Amino acid sequence: MSNKDYQWKRFWCPRSSSISLRDGGYLDDPNTEWGKACNPDLVSLEDLVDFPCLVLLGEPGVGKTHELKKLQQFTEETICKYSKVLGLNLRSFTNLQEDLFKDEIFTNWLKGSYYLYLFLDSLDEGRLNVKNLATGLVDAFRKPQYQKHINRLNLRLTCRTLAFPSILEEALNDLWEESNFAIYELAPLRRIDVIKAAEDEGFSPDNFLQAIDRRDIVPLAIKPISLGFLLNTYRRHSSQFPPEQKRYEFYLEGCKCLCEEVNESRSASGHTGNLDIDQRLIIAARIAAVTILPNRFAVWTGGVGQGQVPAENVPLQKLCFGYEGSNGKEFEVTQELIKEVLRDTGLFSSRGSDRMGWAHQTYAEFLAAWYLTQRKIALPKINELFYSSADSTPKLIPQLHETAAWLASMRDDVLQEIVKTDPDVLLQTDIPTDSGFRASIVASLLAQYEEEKLFDRGFYNVRNYAKLKYPELAEQLRAYIRDSSKNDNARRIAIDIAIECNLSELQDDLAELTIDPSQSINVRVNSARAISSIGNSSTRSKLTPLAINVVPEDEEDKLKGYVLKALWPNPLTAEELFQALTPPKRRNLLGMYRYFFESELVPQLNSKDLVVALDWLKNQGVRCYGHPFEELGDAILLKAWEHFDIPEVLEGFTQAALVQWKEHQKIISHSQSLQAQFQKALLEDNDKRYALIENLVEKIAEKDEDENFYFLTSSMTESIISSNDVDWMLEKFQDSNHEKNQRAWAKLIEEIFDRQDTRQLSEIIKATQNNSILSEILSSYFTPIELDSEKANQLRDHYLKMQEIQNSWDKTILLDPPPKERILHLLDQLEMGHLSAWWRLNREMTLLPQSKYYGNDLELDLTRLPGWKEADQKTQRRIIQGAIQYIQQQKDINYDWIGTDTYKLPELSGCKAFQLILTEDPTTLDNLSTDTWKRWTPIILSVPNSFTASHSR
Repeated sequence: MSNKDYQWKRFWCPRSSSISLRDGGYLDDPNTEWGKACNPDLVSLEDLVDFPCLVLLGEPGVGKTHELKKLQQFTEETICKYSKVLGLNLRSFTNLQEDLFKDEIFTNWLKGSYYLYLFLDSLDEGRLNVKNLATGLVDAFRKPQYQKHINRLNLRLTCRTLAFPSILEEALNDLWEESNFAIYELAPLRRIDVIKAAEDEGFSPDNFLQAIDRRDIVPLAIKPISLGFLLNTYRRHSSQFPPEQKRYEFYLEGCKCLCEEVNESRSASGHTGNLDIDQRLIIAARIAAVTILPNRFAVWTGGVGQGQVPAENVPLQKLCFGYEGSNGKEFEVTQELIKEVLRDTGLFSSRGSDRMGWAHQTYAEFLAAWYLTQRKIALPKINELFYSSADSTPKLIPQLHETAAWLASMRDDVLQEIVKTDPDVLLQTDIPTDSGFRASIVASLLAQYEEEKLFDRGFYNVRNYAKLKYPELAEQLRAYIRDSSKNDNARRIAIDIAIECNLSELQDDLAELTIDPSQSINVRVNSARAISSIGNSSTRSKLTPLAINVVPEDEEDKLKGYVLKALWPNPLTAEELFQALTPPKRRNLLGMYRYFFESELVPQLNSKDLVVALDWLKNQGVRCYGHPFEELGDAILLKAWEHFDIPEVLEGFTQAALVQWKEHQKIISHSQSLQAQFQKALLEDNDKRYALIENLVEKIAEKDEDENFYFLTSSMTESIISSNDVDWMLEKFQDSNHEKNQRAWAKLIEEIFDRQDTRQLSEIIKATQNNSILSEILSSYFTPIELDSEKANQLRDHYLKMQEIQNSWDKTILLDPPPKERILHLLDQLEMGHLSAWWRLNREMTLLPQSKYYGNDLELDLTRLPGWKEADQKTQRRIIQGAIQYIQQQKDINYDWIGTDTYKLPELSGCKAFQLILTEDPTTLDNLSTDTWKRWTPIILSVPNSFTASHSR
């Protein structure tokens, strides 16, 4: 790997915490809202700078030393001038007393009263062994002459994870007290880190990431050492990976890189251990087989007496038996060699005190398969290890699917066996290119779905179907696609394969299926999805009647969603599209229809289409919280704002905005972040804002109504205008030649001018002297009015009208009982043991006092809902306790909806409860029972997938 400093921003995790790699296998970025929620415990160096005693652990070559230097530099730049920094590398120490405790900076600190930040790097690399260094540090710090100054010493120390001695951990924890002592481990790389490395190496980051994704080798890209191997390979082959190189070959080379000693100073000092790379690899593979095959979590490195070893761990001692061979030489496997592999390779990371687990699960799965191959384990024994005997039909043990897939890529006999029993597992491997073999996989796959020996695994395998392509595949699939006697699941899988293999020769068959009302609605939906992906313009046009006409059997609007996706923006026109839009039949549907009109429709609107969209939006009436097209309306308006240079767009925007503003609603209604974004855009672009105000004035003037402009200054709407605009408005007023327009400008000036601003008052008075309309409208401010005069009556009528509007507004939109009372009532019910009150409470929390509909049932974060924001601290605490009660006591959980495009409110509300606890009371999660986690884990894993699954299809 290049020695370049890629300037990554790395993150650290408490040793006992877990991390999320849900960003396509990369570390979820804690700098993003979603990433912070997924990785709440991750911190940056800057967050650790003031910690009194800090131990930084990590695998070899992961970047500990580099990070410590950055922390030292940051500390030097930010600490006050009365503190000192001392950085020392323990690898060069020959005498602890001389090298540290007699250092001039250290001895001067002892004599002073200021803080010292002491950075000690490479505890595991010193000429003095780790045990001696640890004992020396402990003994010294416990001496009275040092201990009395501990409160002024901030210690930072780095070490390889397994090498960090427990004696030092216990002593540091005691010396600095538990609250001031912390151990953190360096986390893997984020997607943006790999992008940065690719850019610095001169590669296209998109192409590099796509190449990694296609080869399914992301776990190698998230470690600096193996990322270096990938970058070098990519460079050597002219910005591509070798086409003939298989996935298991990448993993073999990557794991070897992680077994190599990459620390030059460590090599120079002779601290390279007793094993070469190949010996380390075979021992690591032994550990993999012993942990993966019996489904163990980690290697236990502590004591084994008195039942200390957790059941899910393998004691280190049980790994030490017999011999292993490498390069024709055998060697005995001892505890010391096992520890060397756990300590000095990048394959392992901490799982808490006395436990070492795999740095990535795929390393273990690959190495376990590789070990069985190296050991030449016979096929009958393989079958005994990998197949369940609980059923008359042999099937692979689910926990061993990934290891079996690796094994199949290395051994042809295993490959042939799995084709017959679990063909879906082979989709995780590099499938041979032989057409006959691929045909046999497809045949087995479809037959097992037909016979219900395989069940849909959601979208887990879909992207891998492209591996099945061969010249005669279309004919093989056609036999299933056209045969209505076949199982729906088997036909759907056949269609999925056709999509992923881009078999456009099947599009006519698929179009016939889609428009045939005698076919299963599920098959028609999938056929429409296929047409939207692989159909040409002519074939897509055949679906037009399904977009325009009602399809009664399409009860969940799935067919409609895919049909519109196929037809928009061509051949369907904007007029036809918006006429076809209807509110979703089911509010809890997470299907393509909703995704289409919320996410895919607006990006493809051209300026002409925008005019049509704005006219449609105006006719939708007032949109407020919970309106079925709330998000679509926001997206249309935001895009229209970008095209204000087109008069027709400005006109349509104005009309749509008036519908909202006259009812004292914001025009951007769904998202607070979008509201803030639009408000910022309004204030930063006076040209557009003034164009909007001018158009509003003209529209109101055209109606020839005695219209007031109260809605433009209401706190319920966007701040479109302020007293700072008075000078500009006076100019517009004076430039106008139409009486109606002048009257409208005058009324707007009356509404917003600053009565305390003497300069404004002076300008207005001057203008009234030259214009009778302005003088008339503002006369109440500058001339006496007889109480019984016509003017006084007009002002009185205006005041009464405004009061009537306000009172009417208050009466017509306020809920009875108000949301606060509903929430308190349901909390009472919940606390009495009525668990259904929890999910009903979640729904009531979506309401505002003026709501006409329930709000967004799909919002997982209850703290973003009006009911939470309006609640006092006591009520919020009751809601949190209600969440805890619900997840602990709710035993009747429905799992049937998992893998579908719908959800169940009681189960969804359980996820909301977990999210609330994670945000507001995270320590409670540590105390939940195993049974609670078992009940809710399938729901937690499935709900986020349900939100995105239909989108990916």
